[in-house]
Amino acid sequence: MAIQLLSNLNYPIGNIINLELQNAEKVQIAVAFLKYTGIKVIEKSLIQCLSKGGEFEIIAGLDFKTTDPESIHYFINLKKEYSNTKFYCFGDKGKNKTDVVFHPKIYLFERGIEKTGIVGSTNLTGGGLLSNFEVNTIFREKNPIYFSQLQAIYNSVKFTNSVFSPDEEYLFGYSEVYKKYLDNETKSIKDKGLQKIVKEIQKKEESLPGTVPSLKSLIIEIIKDKQKESNEFVNLRYIYEELEKIIVEKKYSYKIDTFRNTIRGELNKHENNSNHPDNMHLFIRSSEKKGYYSLTTKGKNYLGR
Repeated sequence: MAIQLLSNLNYPIGNIINLELQNAEKVQIAVAFLKYTGIKVIEKSLIQCLSKGGEFEIIAGLDFKTTDPESIHYFINLKKEYSNTKFYCFGDKGKNKTDVVFHPKIYLFERGIEKTGIVGSTNLTGGGLLSNFEVNTIFREKNPIYFSQLQAIYNSVKFTNSVFSPDEEYLFGYSEVYKKYLDNETKSIKDKGLQKIVKEIQKKEESLPGTVPSLKSLIIEIIKDKQKESNEFVNLRYIYEELEKIIVEKKYSYKIDTFRNTIRGELNKHENNSNHPDNMHLFIRSSEKKGYYSLTTKGKNYLGR
């Protein structure tokens, strides 16, 4: 094992990341901010990694609208060219499942038994990789201890309902919001027209593919499966029991002690007659049997996560 503490003032961390990228078989990165200036620093090494068949995966934060549209656009296109690329974003605080600010800087590289983990203050930006005063810890291991711990932290973020894969339609709305916030954040927060766009792109997040299915999509699948037995309406207790089996088996990050309350909340939120502002009109409550649910046409055709 080799452990190194490194400041950009001594040797830019971007140089280390480039070296690791060039020969990596698997790369996982989670950063709070992503900038096109940072992509340009690592682009040659990234393409070299992908061309050799290396797997590349990155999760970028969107809090405070700091990740720029150019970088999102770059990875949307890169995924089309290289199927071994995965690109995700972590939804804004207040709308994501954990209601936290997404602020990690984790870089993981694997090549056979050789593992390298980097954790510290560096976002994937030009300044963060080369010129800012940044401090990072580098772990190089063949019998991974710290690497495994970092990867477990990474996975605890990756496999949550806050993570989604943006598309061009999402990027169009995000770009408009980003530019306005860049010009004047205080004014933008008070701009009702812009805040309407913010709500629209936040709703769009829910329909985009992620790393785990959402609770509402799991409920839909359970109801659909039960309806194959000619049961139009499905009992709430059955939904509880089937969902609890799924989250235990798949190890999804839901709190089991409050899980049934969470299920009821999701059903009530998206019940056809609900007044909830984010209602997607997916479920119908039986008027004849208490605690029985079916699907609306939207629910039957729902394709989101």
